[in-house]
Amino acid sequence: MTRIKYSFKTNVRLKDIIGQGLINNSNIAIIELIKNARDANSKSVNIHFSDADASSMIMNSSGELIINPSSKLIVQDFGHGMSLNDVDKKWLNIAYSEKRQNSEGEYAGDKGIGRFSCDRLGEKLDLYTKIENGELIHLAVNWSDFEIDDIDKEISSIELYPSVISDAEFTQQTQLEKFSSGTCLVISDLREVWGTSELPRLKKDLERFIIDPNKTFNVHLRSYDITDKQDNLIYDERIENKLATKLDSKSVSVCASVSEDGKIIKTELRYHGIVILSYEEANPYSKLGNIKAHIHYLNQASKTSFKAITGYKSFDYGSVMLFLNGFRVMPYGDPKDDWLQLNQRKAQGTMRHLGTRELFGIVEINDKSRKFSPVSSREGMENNLAFRQLADLSETEGTKDLLAFAPRLIRVLEKFVVQGIDWDRVNPKSGKYSRDEVLGALDAFLTSQRKQASLSNIYVNEAEISNIASQKIVEYDEFVHDLTVRLKDKSVYNLTPAEKRDVKKYIVRQDAVITQKEKTNKDYKHTIEVEKTRRLFAESHLTSDTERVNNLQHNIGNLNTEVCNNLEDILRAESQGNPLNKDEVLALVKASFFNASMMRTLSDIIIKANFHMLSDSISYHIFSFIEQYITDMRNNGAAWGINIKFENPKNYDLLLNFSPIEFSMLVDNILSNAFKAKAKNMTVKAFDDEKIFSMEFIDDGRGLSDKFKPDDYLNAGISTTRRGAGIGLSHIKQIIEDRDGNVKIMSNKKHGAT
Repeated sequence: MTRIKYSFKTNVRLKDIIGQGLINNSNIAIIELIKNARDANSKSVNIHFSDADASSMIMNSSGELIINPSSKLIVQDFGHGMSLNDVDKKWLNIAYSEKRQNSEGEYAGDKGIGRFSCDRLGEKLDLYTKIENGELIHLAVNWSDFEIDDIDKEISSIELYPSVISDAEFTQQTQLEKFSSGTCLVISDLREVWGTSELPRLKKDLERFIIDPNKTFNVHLRSYDITDKQDNLIYDERIENKLATKLDSKSVSVCASVSEDGKIIKTELRYHGIVILSYEEANPYSKLGNIKAHIHYLNQASKTSFKAITGYKSFDYGSVMLFLNGFRVMPYGDPKDDWLQLNQRKAQGTMRHLGTRELFGIVEINDKSRKFSPVSSREGMENNLAFRQLADLSETEGTKDLLAFAPRLIRVLEKFVVQGIDWDRVNPKSGKYSRDEVLGALDAFLTSQRKQASLSNIYVNEAEISNIASQKIVEYDEFVHDLTVRLKDKSVYNLTPAEKRDVKKYIVRQDAVITQKEKTNKDYKHTIEVEKTRRLFAESHLTSDTERVNNLQHNIGNLNTEVCNNLEDILRAESQGNPLNKDEVLALVKASFFNASMMRTLSDIIIKANFHMLSDSISYHIFSFIEQYITDMRNNGAAWGINIKFENPKNYDLLLNFSPIEFSMLVDNILSNAFKAKAKNMTVKAFDDEKIFSMEFIDDGRGLSDKFKPDDYLNAGISTTRRGAGIGLSHIKQIIEDRDGNVKIMSNKKHGAT
């Protein structure tokens, strides 16, 4: 078979497919032209209608009402414009987009088909364009010339004749003022009516499509057809997305931003515009950078404010909307669209989860590297990795524990709304929310976030949270009073759906009150036990027992010896002509300062604290005593710089007659040895195996030396340090054996000693 050369042909009807067919919404067609204006670096664009409303319709020869052929839509920008060569090589080159060739990206559109929006809007187009200091180019296009059913007719066979005209000719043809650069599209013989029903929808869509918080791009909408009783134009205004600035002060919201370099995510929780909590974390999403999201929780009051700001009910306006390079991507956030699968999740937990009716938000992508890509229909994004990391990772392998960016942010708002600001369930004990109670209200929230990521730069606005909590108490009291009045003498069978929801809300909160009271009673019991202990110690008489005083002096003496030895090392090195360097001196001074502080703190605990440690003897639960003593040491900063954790999960305890000073010294000596062994952490565990009560002190220091057997360390005179006297551990052995107990010491398997 002889090879014959074949190639694609572009039939003249291609115009219909990429014009009226592909751009299937006239409002979107206008927005496509606005995108082109901004991409042309214009600071403003005018959208002006004339003879386009229903009153301008005329009757044709068949008796049918048709749109006036003189109807016009003018879309004019003042950007860099086009030369004659640009019109020929670029604008008339179907699907070509110069924007796609630019490596910097960040254009509103780059498919090269937005120009066919003109066909969607009207049958005729007059294009006027001019570059700075260039000639004014005019191109007339009659789209009906392309509407021919001929298999052999190709789109390139329809000839167009751009021409150069003067500024005066432009003004005469358009009744517009001359311009130095930019593009003016005069679309005539419109295909649709633009009147009292259509213009409000256009305005609403323009408000939703444009996000320009810095007011660097102005869109002006005007209709010469619709006036009020004073003959003033009703539509003659700048289009603004008012929600971007006004809703924040009326709602609870979460705001997050991914840094431009893609390394950090910063999250803020806001209450009526005031930041009450913020934190940062490393960005786990490889494809996300330079993204901002602001999502609002809409309670009834916020919904009322929403309508006052926009003129629309929140549900009719939309939910969480997606913007790419300043313009909205359809259909995300439309009233019936649930691209983040919020309503499906809400059905699984009505009280715990938020749906589209309770949320409004903006997710703004500034994409220079073209990681995101709209599909050709202008309705949606390509489902690539970047979009999945933004919206849905449920089907991506290897990310089972990581939610996508937007759903994860909504979880933050859910957790905060349900657990964080619902503090009006119960009144605080003091009548006002203390610092600890305020922080406790956010503890569950922060804990849940830490499980997912390592948080840094955490900021909590404690004062504002306290104010919110107090306001919530008042609001809830008013709610209960109003509910009581509304439901007085009303049968449960006659309640409206709204009243049933309020009753359910009341029951849920009363259940929380009971839960909180149980917790409060438990806290009070614990407080009573602590106060009983303090009173018992305070009422015990002091002793002048010489041996116990010597024990106290031994502990303080150890610290004092460490201080003196450190200072002696510095002086000895200086006198021998071999002075220590700065870092060595600084290290010894720091160690001396720490030990001196320990002596001061220990003295404060022993002499001034509520626990009078020099009491002769008491009968008390020994495990509880040691736990309380450790707590006091932590609170006073006297725990030798060691992080101590006390574990007694089954609340074991042993009633014992003992001397508080002896067992306080026992704990001190154990901590002293752990400190000398460079331990950073210690776990204290209490046990009861029904035969023997025991307690373990487990540190993570360097453990025991092989120089001695473990039991030898419990004898006086055995020490692991050069200057140690070997008294501390033998003292521990003596205290325990005096109470018929046994002491053992051993190295741990990995590091440290027990």
